[in-house]
Amino acid sequence: MKITFLGSGTSQGVPVIGCDCAVCGSADPRDKRRRASIAIESRGTTVIIDTTPEFRLQVIDAGIRHLDAVLFTHAHADHLHGLDDIRGFNHVQHHPIACFGDAYTLEIVRESFRYIFEGTNYGGGLPEITLEEVRGPFAVGALSFEPLEVFHGPARILGYRFGRAAYITDASRIPENTMARLGGLDVLVLNALRYDPHPTHFSIGESVGVAKRLSPGATYFTHICHHILHEKASGELPAGVHLAYDGLAVEAADEA
Repeated sequence: MKITFLGSGTSQGVPVIGCDCAVCGSADPRDKRRRASIAIESRGTTVIIDTTPEFRLQVIDAGIRHLDAVLFTHAHADHLHGLDDIRGFNHVQHHPIACFGDAYTLEIVRESFRYIFEGTNYGGGLPEITLEEVRGPFAVGALSFEPLEVFHGPARILGYRFGRAAYITDASRIPENTMARLGGLDVLVLNALRYDPHPTHFSIGESVGVAKRLSPGATYFTHICHHILHEKASGELPAGVHLAYDGLAVEAADEA
């Protein structure tokens, strides 16, 4: 199973508009961060987690020409607002794309993209999607997914386990019932916003603590802001813990 980081940045992306900090001005391509998303590919099945505002550019750069489904973690703009570009896959594949999320996220999709469902966008293309409520484990083609309850501040959002990998972003707390589902991983993807504490996101130190407790084969931090210089921070992380970067591809077993 191939996991490609389509984006590794936080809600503003990096560089940030109007910012002259060392990270925003960095020449290191690993410091250029589109909004957080991954693609998962295995045995002819391709799934993307979250449709960021850069969705079109992300899938073009990754060479993704077929899409079986989208999984949403939650409905914030940086994880949702590229949804309209799914119509490019509709044009190629000639069928709707299944979009999975919890009930609240799907409600926001219906509200934010009313024109998709009401047929009022005359003269323009419409994405063809189906909304699939996540209520428990489910399969997409060759891939099986288990939803994971995590908390983004007070908000309940979803992470996902698939085979021997798991993807958790925007978390500030992982309840014990979810921690119990995260053993035996080849790859753990976990958000790590910045060095300083934040009310709705894990800091690097907090995420290192989660990685040490779970002890996966490898941990990759994502949803990284412009306070983190890739080269410097990478040298400070413990063995087996890495900063993700846009375009990075890693592998994990697709069966638990």
